[in-house]
Amino acid sequence: MFALERTGTEPAILFVHGFCQSSAYWAPSLDRIALHGVRGFAVDLPGFGASAGATGPYTMAGLADALARELDTRGVAHPIVLVGGSMGGVVAQHFTLRQPQRVARLLLVATGGFTANVPLALEKADALSAAAWNEAAITPVVNGFFYRSPSAAVLAEYRKIALSASQAAAIEAARSNATNRSFDDLASIRVPTMIIQGRHDSVRTPEHGMEMRERIPGSVLEVIEDAGHTPQLEQPQRFHDVALPFLLQGRARSPGT
Repeated sequence: MFALERTGTEPAILFVHGFCQSSAYWAPSLDRIALHGVRGFAVDLPGFGASAGATGPYTMAGLADALARELDTRGVAHPIVLVGGSMGGVVAQHFTLRQPQRVARLLLVATGGFTANVPLALEKADALSAAAWNEAAITPVVNGFFYRSPSAAVLAEYRKIALSASQAAAIEAARSNATNRSFDDLASIRVPTMIIQGRHDSVRTPEHGMEMRERIPGSVLEVIEDAGHTPQLEQPQRFHDVALPFLLQGRARSPGT
């Protein structure tokens, strides 16, 4: 599995991207934690980005198990701080539920524990399956990541990342995400958990965050104003002002950071 990596101290922070995204969506956050001397990884999940050729299964549980194997491969023995955005947040939920001893802290971003309209989500997956895997197919997906559209050049780069995914992996992941019910088990999560949602996220709304907060004991919810489905990119300063103290809790902060 491909990963951007920064060396540093344990516990490592693992960033997991969303549907038709890649490690690039978390690269700025990875650089920020590196300033604090913390070991970190931002992966390309199997079937996506530079890991497009990796074998499945590409279900939410299958991707969570792939993360566990990757940590073993990289020799990460200590419990990690786990960050998941969008679909990556669902994978992170499954990882935490399946491997609770391996998670020290959990940050869920722009995600949820279930899909409100499963038939519609499956219909969209079927449409992607029937379509040619080209810019016309993925442009609405990428456009939906943002409340305010970034520059044309930036959008073109994100479309390139989306197209690098395996179509078969994307469809299997989309169908699995559509039928996911990790929400039913969230009450068993016992690690410190923060939930961050974008105020204008139409895919995973602040209300989704409230539902998760009510299920996960002791969890806290933060809503980022003027942001949609990728608050770490849309409002990076505000996002990291909220996220970094949680991610770095218990560590000494580097001077000037």
